[in-house]
Amino acid sequence: MIGVARDAANGWIGEGIDSTCIYFPTGVNAPSKVLLVRTHADAETARQRLDLALARTAPGAIDQIHPMEEILEMQRYPFRIAYWISSALGGLALALTLAGIYGVLSYLVAQRTKEIGIRVALGARSGQVVALVMKQSMRFALIGAAIGAAGALAFSRYLASQFVGMDPFDGRAFAGGIALVFAASALAAWAPSSRAAGIEPVTTLRRD
Repeated sequence: MIGVARDAANGWIGEGIDSTCIYFPTGVNAPSKVLLVRTHADAETARQRLDLALARTAPGAIDQIHPMEEILEMQRYPFRIAYWISSALGGLALALTLAGIYGVLSYLVAQRTKEIGIRVALGARSGQVVALVMKQSMRFALIGAAIGAAGALAFSRYLASQFVGMDPFDGRAFAGGIALVFAASALAAWAPSSRAAGIEPVTTLRRD
């Protein structure tokens, strides 16, 4: 029988799809051979039936019988460990990033306390001043999030090219990270601007 099979990862999944692979016929008594059997029944039931059938026809020819999913799980385990470690480091990096964004942005907004006082003294409503400061601050957050998302997407595509079955785009992760950045930026802009807008203009203008 001659035919063409679909692309497959023959061996360790980290090596990727085989560029060229030829299947040769073999027998159950061939040494150091792996026999793949496709079943439509439950994996454990099929394993027991196959074990009994091979024990009758070729006693001692089969050493072990494992479902393919179990073999794949063994190969995926190192990647799962790397995933857990990278997730922990990524969470720590995200926390530090959010703390840095909040600290820097809130400091910059606090430096505009006198400006906010002048605007309020000239007749601007507190809500208008706060909205103006938040609009300007969120513009910077939007630019930073766009640059960061583009860099993260490019790096994820590089990682996806090194491993089999890795999706380079995780929409939930990207959306969650961007949402957290916007939330930290909005809070950092709103808190000091609202506090400054609530101070009496005379008190604000007397500050150095």
